Amino acid sequence: MPRSSFLSFRTYSTRRQSRADTPTDTSHIIPWLASPLDQNTVRSSRLRQRADASPIELFYDVFLVANLATFSATHEINNIKAVWSYVGFVGIIWFTWLQVTLFDMRFSRDSIFERTCKVVQLSAMIGFASAGSRFSSQIKDENVWAFKSLSILLFGSRFMLALQYAINLWFIHEELRSAVRGMFVIIGVHILTGISYLIMFLTFKPSEPHIWMVWFGLFVFESVVVITISNYTPGIGLDDSHLTTRMGLLTLIIIGEHVISVTRIVNKMVAAGGWTFASLLHVMGVVTTVYLLWHSYYDISPRQSYGKIKQEIWIHLHFPFHMCIILSSEACQILALALDISLKLRYLLETTNFACEEPRPAISAALNLLNRTITDMEIDYTRAPHEEAAIHNVLGTLWNQTSICPSVNTTGAKAYGIKEEQGRFLTGNVTVALFSSMGITLEDPDSTSSEGIQYLKLYLGLLAFVYAYYFITVGLAMWHFAIFATLTGRHPNLWFNAIAVGFRLVCVAILISQIAFAKNFDLTYKYMTHPIILYTFSLTMLSVLLVDRLLDIVAASGGLKGDVSRQSSTRSTVPMLSHDEEANKQPHEMDEQASNWSYERERHLMNIRG
Repeated sequence: MPRSSFLSFRTYSTRRQSRADTPTDTSHIIPWLASPLDQNTVRSSRLRQRADASPIELFYDVFLVANLATFSATHEINNIKAVWSYVGFVGIIWFTWLQVTLFDMRFSRDSIFERTCKVVQLSAMIGFASAGSRFSSQIKDENVWAFKSLSILLFGSRFMLALQYAINLWFIHEELRSAVRGMFVIIGVHILTGISYLIMFLTFKPSEPHIWMVWFGLFVFESVVVITISNYTPGIGLDDSHLTTRMGLLTLIIIGEHVISVTRIVNKMVAAGGWTFASLLHVMGVVTTVYLLWHSYYDISPRQSYGKIKQEIWIHLHFPFHMCIILSSEACQILALALDISLKLRYLLETTNFACEEPRPAISAALNLLNRTITDMEIDYTRAPHEEAAIHNVLGTLWNQTSICPSVNTTGAKAYGIKEEQGRFLTGNVTVALFSSMGITLEDPDSTSSEGIQYLKLYLGLLAFVYAYYFITVGLAMWHFAIFATLTGRHPNLWFNAIAVGFRLVCVAILISQIAFAKNFDLTYKYMTHPIILYTFSLTMLSVLLVDRLLDIVAASGGLKGDVSRQSSTRSTVPMLSHDEEANKQPHEMDEQASNWSYERERHLMNIRG
């Protein structure tokens, strides 16, 4: 197998050369342009197919990961506007990735021109990341430049793809005459969408805050036309490509964002104070969700051809599916951090109650314990300077008082232990400081307000929103699993496959129905402050996997063993020879195989006649 040295335009062969070999056989200079046709056939009348992604394709995926990580680090999902911002920006990089991938897996060949084009596409990804920091759901005076920059980048990306398709059309127009018309249509689509992005560059202004949604119409139009034309144009279809592998790798990258959320949680919850049973329980809830999410997807990913229409549906459904994974990972992270915060606030309330319980401890002992409880929370006050001053102020006031407990036990006194006004103020500011320290902030919290209870209401509202959209996103993710299982045919038996899909739909209803708990505040608060909330989705996915395995066992024991074995053989990963290896087979090996087949056939016929 040839290998290319680092930053070299020369490919060296690792095969030992004989003395009869000419010097031109020992090296191959990378051409300026390379034909996408298979050069190992008698007539180059087909594209050269690859079973796996090339290194440059994987390198392009790295830039997509960097975009997601950068955008996630600069944007918090604390309202519906933030959700639409995520959908908008991820849509830009996702559909751009899709178009580049559709070209690369069929036409990309190592050449100076292709490497130059890849530099342009990678530069576009970097440009997306730079503009993503100011991307929002609305166009404003301060971020209109970001939308204009994104339009120019989309324009350049599509025109580069049109140029790449045009160059490859020049290579194949004689050998693949049936593909010429389809290639012209694809080139025309990219030119049309590129011009549309250029026009939108001129129309972006704050007076049209939602005009960027036109992008999605162009994205869907572009992808539907390109995929449809490719599937129904002989010679450039997607059936023999490694599209399933590429989409699976992208899904793995998206799930990797969940892994990043785990590391963030560990860093915020464990790094300073060390592991506790509660933190271990919270982190394991996220880890099991990540693992079962990966398992659930790859268990129903296609392993064989399943039709052009189903393939197109399968491709386009991955965008909303990936959005559900991204949004649920952000929500899962916030819920895990909220569990840790609620545990610390519970310790705080227990301490304030202890200060006024009979027999009452000495004021100095109670306040020292209260101060130590807040100190052990290890709050990063650099993110909450106003709250730090407020907390120190209330603690100083308590030290100067002769009595910190109310004379009459009111409802508020029972809740906070100490005097109600001071208890509200202290608890509210500690709550804001904890959330801010964990990186969970509101848009414009009133940091100077002395009504600490208002902080609690604001952040409880934030958690209620996160709670609702978490179960919506995981419910939709399970709904996508049901559609994927329908498209790919997880089970060989029609009824068994219907049971598997139906059970997934039941799980969808169960997950989304969790939103109904929001009507009862007490029930919702208990649910959100219990670790079981982090295991709800993982337990649901585990039940689906167990049902699938049970159906496999029943099918094997009920007379469908042959069908199951046949399906498993088609779904297993079978090593395939590349066109080079197939073309280089020795003639005597092929003759030997042919004779064996002939012998087996004659013996089978003799058995029938006998």
